[in-house]
Amino acid sequence: MPVYVKPNGLTYCVYYINGKRIWQPFGRGAQAKEQAETLDLEIKLKKKTSQIAAKGYKYVVTYGELVQLYLNAKSIELSNNTIDGILRAMKTYARPLIGTKPITQITMNDWWDIQKRMIKRDVSNRTINIYFTYLSGPLSWAINDNEGMLDVHPWRNRRRLKTVKYRIDLFILSEFKRILAAAEPHCSWALQVAYYTGVRPGPSELFNLQWKDVDWHQDRIGIHSTKSQAAPFRWQYVDRKFMQKLWHHSHHQRKHYPQCPYICSYKGKQIRSIKRSWAKAKERVGITRKIRLYDIRHFYITYALASGADIMELAERVGHTNSKMIVEVYAHLAKDLQKNKPLEIPSLYNT
Repeated sequence: MPVYVKPNGLTYCVYYINGKRIWQPFGRGAQAKEQAETLDLEIKLKKKTSQIAAKGYKYVVTYGELVQLYLNAKSIELSNNTIDGILRAMKTYARPLIGTKPITQITMNDWWDIQKRMIKRDVSNRTINIYFTYLSGPLSWAINDNEGMLDVHPWRNRRRLKTVKYRIDLFILSEFKRILAAAEPHCSWALQVAYYTGVRPGPSELFNLQWKDVDWHQDRIGIHSTKSQAAPFRWQYVDRKFMQKLWHHSHHQRKHYPQCPYICSYKGKQIRSIKRSWAKAKERVGITRKIRLYDIRHFYITYALASGADIMELAERVGHTNSKMIVEVYAHLAKDLQKNKPLEIPSLYNT
């Protein structure tokens, strides 16, 4: 039992030094367990290394082991966003292909396979470049900070993909309503929440919204974001008609799934992704042109500006650290915004 969680929730890493069993505590929770597992990995690697070295061989870590060692060594230096990005890129794209592969056997072809996997999932060139930085970092660390672990970076000849200036092609409201009507109920509800809040439509914000953060008296929702270290929490004021929809949905969920804390859920469990449901809904109504989930956020910000939202206020509400992104990408239609009022966007509920 190298990692043990006691009934009281405390997590320990159990190992031996000179025949004596050591119980090293790490606290409670998922992070404590992850830290204990990382220490356990390091101990096992040292043991393997010494055993193999005694036989005249050199132990080579796998890419998955390298990433864990890298995160453990760099946890103080790396931002939470970077750590989350590395874990996301690793889990979705790298681990299935090279997670168990020794780092000395990794080649440029491995990166091409990872990149093909990203392209197949419609990942933008800009994001692919960012993910490359995340995934190549541990390999660079193995060369520069760990002499002898790796001699040459296998992806050193990779060139950045060309990126074009950010272009927003807004969907037509009638298209979005057709998709809503064709979508599965849990997907349709999540799309409505995204539409009226302007949150990032993924696990960092949309699927992280909880009922306890709804302020029913001031018609606003508290948003906890893992994407923004500068603004990890913000308030978003929403339309009164949507607040009524929100109240009815909360009443229904409390009745059928009282233990579920999430606003966007499926059968009482937190939603992780609606990309497939979104794609199926578009297919059902015959929409073939490229409309992404993130375009809902683009639509929100653009219409908020057009209706007179103050740029600084809008940046704060949608979770941008400053107004530069909004000025450069969306528009320069800034007007005064009456504070503590919902931003004006076309209603989904007009008859």
